[in-house]
Amino acid sequence: MVTTQNLESARKFWVAQLGFHVIEERPDEYFIVDAGGLRLWVDLKESEERVVRGSDPAIGLQVRSVKMVLERLAARGISEKVEPLSARTGLYTIIHDPDGRAVVLTETGQ
Repeated sequence: MVTTQNLESARKFWVAQLGFHVIEERPDEYFIVDAGGLRLWVDLKESEERVVRGSDPAIGLQVRSVKMVLERLAARGISEKVEPLSARTGLYTIIHDPDGRAVVLTETGQ
């Protein structure tokens, strides 16, 4: 589960821009997407008491081609300017959701 300040912006990012399918939702409260086999619950953050500060995770997703995914995301309106970075295991990059949470895209090496 991750929290958001703006459910509409989060839904646009995870569903419209990243292309994940909603598998469950309660309007104005939460939605759950299938993020490549992971059930990601995105919940509206109603108050500071609802979540411990810093408890939301970074999310890592494996992709076939970081460059190809960045091109597709740009076509879907993600305007964050990032470049692929090189690591021992291959290319990766970090984009951010509307709440500033890191989403790490890592090549599978296939």
